[in-house]
Amino acid sequence: MNRAGKAKVIGAIGMILVLAGCASTTGTRESSMPDPRPPIGAVIPAPGTPPQPPGQVPVLPPPAMPMPIEPPEPQAPSFPRSASEISGQAVVSLMQSAAQSRAAGRHDLAASQLERAQRIEPRNYFVWSALAGVYLDQRQFDQAISVASKSNSLARGNVYVELENWKIISAARLAQGDSLGALQAQARIDEIQRQLGGG
Repeated sequence: MNRAGKAKVIGAIGMILVLAGCASTTGTRESSMPDPRPPIGAVIPAPGTPPQPPGQVPVLPPPAMPMPIEPPEPQAPSFPRSASEISGQAVVSLMQSAAQSRAAGRHDLAASQLERAQRIEPRNYFVWSALAGVYLDQRQFDQAISVASKSNSLARGNVYVELENWKIISAARLAQGDSLGALQAQARIDEIQRQLGGG
């Protein structure tokens, strides 16, 4: 082999060695780079979780507790609260006059005015309740209890009227010396006041 041929062979061998060195260096460099992706099946901690020592399973923070839902405030029953809401003008006028007579201590006149209103509207439970209050003022306790009970039956669950009636019944029973009956009436008063949100 002449000198030119030897030079070509040496040159070719040198190129092969250079390429082999680059390939091994590139391969080494690529293999030494860490893979940023987590291994398959690894538990990924939530953001903000402190780093765990190697070999330990990361402890995830407990899930946030839901905010408690406060129950809605009870709504007051939607019943008429005064006689003017269900009564005619004549009855309203008689009840106003009876209230003035009662305040002045003229209980007989107040009872008479309410009895007239009762004849006009015999099922008006506000009239019956007001009349029961006058009977209580007159110390006609049996009559007061009877008329207040009649008002309750006509009221059909109107707690505003029932509350006043049970107060009359409680006071009348207490005045009669019926302590147990007065306590039972007071228990009903307390129940209605809780229903109205006042207890």
